Amino acid sequence: EKEGNFDLKLGGEKRKVAVLFVDIRGFTPLSESLEPEQVVSILNQYLDLTSTSILNNYGMLDKFIGDATMAVFNAPFDLDDYIYKAVKAAADMRAGAGVLSRKLAEQFGRSVSFGIGVNCGVGNIGSEFRMDYTAIGDTVNTAARLESRAAAGEILISKAVHDALEGRITTEEVGQMELKGKAKAVTVYRVLEIE
Repeated sequence: EKEGNFDLKLGGEKRKVAVLFVDIRGFTPLSESLEPEQVVSILNQYLDLTSTSILNNYGMLDKFIGDATMAVFNAPFDLDDYIYKAVKAAADMRAGAGVLSRKLAEQFGRSVSFGIGVNCGVGNIGSEFRMDYTAIGDTVNTAARLESRAAAGEILISKAVHDALEGRITTEEVGQMELKGKAKAVTVYRVLEIE
């Protein structure tokens, strides 16, 4: 593990990263049908699973956005095999989702599932206006758009992620997808298995 001082500076830096977004499918209708304390319990258990999956794969838990979680891999420190670790975190979440869903079905008579998107590329990492360390840019936006298009239990990845991990993961090409904010359609793959 690395030790030493880490200086958080305003302005940020361009850095190669992998970005993961995950969120609960159908959360609004779910939350409307339960008591507030039940919703909090479900959210806490879901966030515990996503956070643990990210941290176990050495990702940086960037932020929670409602019922979505954003993670960045290869920032602030260099991380070996960071694209693989991002997809492994996604696979860990998907594996844990089944167990969590059964548990919540027993507790509340409700199950949850989530969609996950992973992209890699260059991101602007750091802080521009305030001391809030995060990643911004097209790489991040594409990961978020992939997640928003993922069905329950689905991990969608970009061609860049697919190509970087070819031979180490089993995928299925979804095809060209129009993503909001992108001028050109993006080639998207569904992750079936990871070694």
